[in-house]
Amino acid sequence: MNGSVPQRHGGRLLDPVLGALAAVAFVSLAALLLAPVPTGVVDAVQVAVWAFFAWLCRQVGAQPRTAPAVRRFWRCIAVAGLVFAAGNLVTLVGGFRRPPQDENAVIVWTLLVAVGVAILGWAMYAFPLDTMACRARARLRLDVAAIMVAFAMLAWHLCVPGGSAPPHTARLYVTVLASVMALLAVFGAVKLLISGSAPFTPGAGVALAAGVVIGSWSVLHLLNMHASDARLLNAAQLAAALLFAAAARVQCLQMAAKPSGLTRRRRPAHSRLPYVAVAATQVLLVAEVWREGLTFRSWGMVVGAGTVVTLVMCRQNLAFADNAQLLHRLRHQEKRFRSLVQHSSDLTLLVDADGVVRYASPALRDLLGVEPRRAVGRPLTSLLGPDDAPAVEKLLADVVADPTGSVRRQLQAHHVDGATRWGEALATNRLDEADVSGVIINIRDVTEARTLQDLLRHQATHDELTGLPNRALLNEKARQLQHEPLRQEAVLLLDLDDFKAVNDELGHSVGDQLLVVVADRLRRCVRPTDTVARLGGDEFVVLLTGTTVQGAVATARRILGALAEPVMIDGHRLTARASIGIAVGSDEQFDALLRDADIAMYEAKRDGSGIRVHARPPSVDGVRPDATASGVVPLP
Repeated sequence: MNGSVPQRHGGRLLDPVLGALAAVAFVSLAALLLAPVPTGVVDAVQVAVWAFFAWLCRQVGAQPRTAPAVRRFWRCIAVAGLVFAAGNLVTLVGGFRRPPQDENAVIVWTLLVAVGVAILGWAMYAFPLDTMACRARARLRLDVAAIMVAFAMLAWHLCVPGGSAPPHTARLYVTVLASVMALLAVFGAVKLLISGSAPFTPGAGVALAAGVVIGSWSVLHLLNMHASDARLLNAAQLAAALLFAAAARVQCLQMAAKPSGLTRRRRPAHSRLPYVAVAATQVLLVAEVWREGLTFRSWGMVVGAGTVVTLVMCRQNLAFADNAQLLHRLRHQEKRFRSLVQHSSDLTLLVDADGVVRYASPALRDLLGVEPRRAVGRPLTSLLGPDDAPAVEKLLADVVADPTGSVRRQLQAHHVDGATRWGEALATNRLDEADVSGVIINIRDVTEARTLQDLLRHQATHDELTGLPNRALLNEKARQLQHEPLRQEAVLLLDLDDFKAVNDELGHSVGDQLLVVVADRLRRCVRPTDTVARLGGDEFVVLLTGTTVQGAVATARRILGALAEPVMIDGHRLTARASIGIAVGSDEQFDALLRDADIAMYEAKRDGSGIRVHARPPSVDGVRPDATASGVVPLP
């Protein structure tokens, strides 16, 4: 059987072992219920089924990845199956009849079944609970005990007839045994419900529970049935054995998906079953005393009800102690959390889906100079500053669009004193969490880092002396212009005349101050959309956008006129003279225009005209003319 593998047929799994058990159950039960079958045959079949059940249990324990607790459980109930088989073998050899006539025979059979039931009960009791604290394990055991006592009261009420102790000794033994078996099934179910773990898979657990219930019923009615009902009794006992065997096979099959063989589910935080048990026992007690008074059975009910109440009171005392410890820990954690938030330099905000602030941590006072309580109810855009409202709205839109994500971005904020602050914001969407229902935004002040970053970038892209853009920033702006359609731009390359003489005669300090004056006047001669850059030494570049040749020449003349104005530097009256080369184009690369402007500038310096234009014929049908066709032309 160990090598039997379920085969797929018609899209379904057909297990040969389960199929054989189903066939045996159908044939045997039908024969028992429809035709007289000798008791010896029934006992023989039960011996075989219980032995087969024990072998299947050993197969479950032999699986390589079985959890140790599951292996112990199934090996233990395999022993119980062998004991049940021995009980049926005794009845087979002794020729006991059903219903039995000899009380001694019933006692022997009952003792064997009692041993098997005790082994089953021990297997359920010994199965370890999930790892938990001692107090939690104690609460669980009290809950189970209270429920089991309530069921024991019910069994007492049902099994003790007429309000007095049963006079028939054998019937008393069998009744107690049947009650114990029923309580065993209840114990397994209650332990599974409350603890959240079991040593069997769900399918195997259902089959085991059904087998225990049917077996309990058959034992309970062993002495109460007439000879005409023996068929039903035999069928019930055989059905219980077959259900146990089917449970072992189902466990083995389902362990292909669950190799450990365990069933685990989340353990509930608390169970109401003990309180239901208290209510049920009180109702049973009142009904019993109302109907029969203080009889043997009602006194048993009184003892049971008092036991249940005592167990639940102990359980409540443990719960109160645990709640007190939990509240102490919560207060300690809340105090620690509040201290961390209140003394944290990072700002924590809680805003709703509309961007309205619901909570602000005390760090808001240091970051923006705003009291946290005054921020509640204000839109986040107005709190951080209206100048950066689009960036804040984009941040909120992005984080709301992603229910489980986070968005990180730098935002510009304004202090109440007018200073600009930079914060690195991490927004996390928690709108779907009932305890939060908002967007959590953590903002860290990065003003100093951002200022340093901007300073380093400025130093990398600007001339240190004049503050004008350098060649790197000029190239970046030129690349941006290339993406604009139908662009028309002009490059003015300017070189100061006789600047070397200024440095040689008056010193580099005077020369540097003169360069600063030139840079300032160049800025005043161009539009805000134009770019003035210093290439190095006494060379400057002016990049004009959206202009013509005439416009570029007009700008160059304006520059020469501004530079011609005298300036006093360290007591020296100086006049800056320059030569300007102009190149205009609409589809040329910036480097090509700069090269053409350089050619024109040297031509202007050579002939002393001051301004020269390098003209290039326009392209025809997208074909660029030969470079030799271009040249320096007179001013228009």
